[in-house]
Amino acid sequence: MRSLPAFACCLVALAVSRPALCAQAPPPRLEPGARVRLEVSSLGRITGTLVAWEPDTLVVREDGQAEGLRLIILADSVSRIDVRRERRMTLEGAGVGLLVGTLLAVTASPDEVDENGDCTPLACLAYKVSPKLDTRIAVLGLVGALAGVIVGSETKTHTWSRVPLERLDVGPAPGGGLAFGVRISF
Repeated sequence: MRSLPAFACCLVALAVSRPALCAQAPPPRLEPGARVRLEVSSLGRITGTLVAWEPDTLVVREDGQAEGLRLIILADSVSRIDVRRERRMTLEGAGVGLLVGTLLAVTASPDEVDENGDCTPLACLAYKVSPKLDTRIAVLGLVGALAGVIVGSETKTHTWSRVPLERLDVGPAPGGGLAFGVRISF
């Protein structure tokens, strides 16, 4: 009989408390065409292109397989999903270009002349931009930064980001308290 008051208290607490936002929100969905890496209990690790993500299944075109061949995978059998993200390296390119241009301006020298009196080494050509150091740094730094932006905008970096799979979630509820959420697929 002692469990009846405890059970009643639990029911009242559940009725009064607000549900957690995380328990109501579905896991983030990926768009078809996204590059994914899955870990499936029966198949191991699979890398491919997501064709469709339904509430209970994922359809994936696996790398190295025929064009029309698609895997239909139960969502509950997936233990991990990673999505490939890519971004352009424009800022990194600008920074490297600025650094190279500035170093070239600092190391520029009129003493690098060949036996014919021609100025061919890069340090000598950089000196011809201007004999004043601050002007050379400004001009060559700007040219280097622009060249770096051009190269960096055409260079991409790829990373894999984990997609959260929320089947069971326990956490704080908005406004205080504790919330418990379960996703059941059938």
